This record gives sequence, structure tokens and C-alpha cells, in this order.
Amino acid sequence: MPGKHVRFAPTTKVQSLGTPALSASSLSPASSSAPLTPPTYAGALPGPSPYVVSFPTTRPPEVVAPVRLHALLQASSSPALNFDLTLPPSTITSHHQGIPQRVLAEPATKPALPSLTIVVPYLPWTITVRPSRGTFVTVIDVLETVYNKLRTNVSAQEYHALPSEKDKRRVTSAYEQRYRRIRSSREYEDEKRRGVRRVDFLMGYTRFMGISLRGPDVGVLTTS
Repeated sequence: MPGKHVRFAPTTKVQSLGTPALSASSLSPASSSAPLTPPTYAGALPGPSPYVVSFPTTRPPEVVAPVRLHALLQASSSPALNFDLTLPPSTITSHHQGIPQRVLAEPATKPALPSLTIVVPYLPWTITVRPSRGTFVTVIDVLETVYNKLRTNVSAQEYHALPSEKDKRRVTSAYEQRYRRIRSSREYEDEKRRGVRRVDFLMGYTRFMGISLRGPDVGVLTTS
């Protein structure tokens, strides 16, 4: 179709104890007035009974607290963040009074996790979020990683693997609408030249509606 061009970036696990025997030699010589001397044992006293059974000490099962997402990331019909996934996190706003940097640096989950896997419905890719600094994933780590991963270019093979021609047209339309919104002519041409990105596979549903946990370290991204 004239004017419709899709571009792609270059292709890039039981024992008894015997009674000691008494012998004449073990007794003191008898006298008319002296009692018998107690017998002496030739061996040592017997050790612990072989019938004493010891049981291993058992610990009560450890109680694991359920993982919860930070309030800014939780899925909702009215999410806390205004985030268009085609735009960088620096453009994010909130229904509340700003988003302080200290809040963005808070753990993305409670308890904090060293990684978080995010599944995006209808996309063949998953997103793994790791700490950009420190030992746990933060709120900003999630937002930046989601944005950056969805900016990855799509190969021609991935594009043609779409299930139908209708889906291809919808992805192409999302691609065109995305770069046509850019006002700078230089950035417009650059974004157009870079071609289809993974975010275009959302087919225009790019509003961040939050994340729902589906496991201790797996979440599902919701968009509209």
C-alpha cells in the first residue's frame, strides 16, 4: 500500500545383660563373726542401655509472608501512575502530589526481591527486572526496565510470526502512530527509521494499568 512501510532493525533448570558369676575366690574367707564381703566385678560397669531411642529435634515449618507489590505498581482500574509505555519514565505523572525520588527508590515488593519477572499478555517475551544498584528491585527499576525492554526492535521473523494479517496491520498502525506523534523532524525521521518495536505489539494499548502478582516473583503487566 503506498506510504505504508514497516522497517526493522538488523536481526540481532532385645539384648540382656548377664548376671556376674560369683566364685569362691571372689568372697572373703568366712569367719564366725564377719559377714560376707560384697563381690567384685572384673569388668567395667555397663554403658548406656542399647534400648534408649533418641528422636531428632524437629523445627516448626517456617512461615513465609506473602509478597506484596508497592502501591505505585499495583494493578487497578485507576492506577496510581499516569504512564504511557511508549514514553520514557521521566514523563510519568501521578494523581498524587508528585513522585519523590526516595519513593521511586523504595523496594518494588515487600519483602524486597533480588529479581522480578513480568509477563505481558499477548506478547511472546517476558521481562526480567534486576536491581540497577543495591541488592533489591526498586520501583524505578521496574518502570525503567519495562520501558527499555519494550523499546527493543522487532525482527522481520518476529513480525511475520504474528498470527494473522489483521494483527500485522494493527502492529503497523501502532508503529506509525507512535513515530508520527513526534514533533521534532529529526527525531521523527530517526524513530521512523528504527522501525517496529515490541511496544507496537501492544497494538495501541500502551497505558500502564499496573501489575498483578501471579507468584512470589512473577507479575503480569496490565495495559489499556
